[in-house]
Amino acid sequence: MAVDRYLEPEELQASRSEGTIKPRVRVGNEFTILAAQFKRIFPLSKPDEFISVQDGSGKEVGILKTVLGLEPETAKLIAEELDRRYFTPKIEGIEHLKQEAGMWHFVVRTQRGNTEFYVRNWRDSGFEISPNRWQIHSVDGGRFDIPNLEALDDRSRSLMLQLL
Repeated sequence: MAVDRYLEPEELQASRSEGTIKPRVRVGNEFTILAAQFKRIFPLSKPDEFISVQDGSGKEVGILKTVLGLEPETAKLIAEELDRRYFTPKIEGIEHLKQEAGMWHFVVRTQRGNTEFYVRNWRDSGFEISPNRWQIHSVDGGRFDIPNLEALDDRSRSLMLQLL
């Protein structure tokens, strides 16, 4: 990975002006990004490390090695932006799982309430990203996370065994 510049937490100051969507980020006394974007370089394995800081057009201006040490307001704004970009509901339980018309129909409980989605081909849509941790991609592009399959209730685990 060729990096032009690593950014230190103390260099960044982020704020959001009233009526704007994207945060404004000042990088030391050098320059200001008016509509900053943030992307995780390693979203699953290192979600709080190696954050790409980009301008409004998506051009990378540097990489923040860690969010530790950021000013509280800056840390909060970056966390909000990353949460919005990478929102992945965590499945806490499976209420219903049935094959319908060649697709799997899931009805699940998440940290934000119940929802349902469809998965066309399990082999192309369900990924064990670490032991007992699964990520599921729905037909409409949504992503769902099962942080620990073994921590699900007995019924949810038995429903998942249909797929595994």
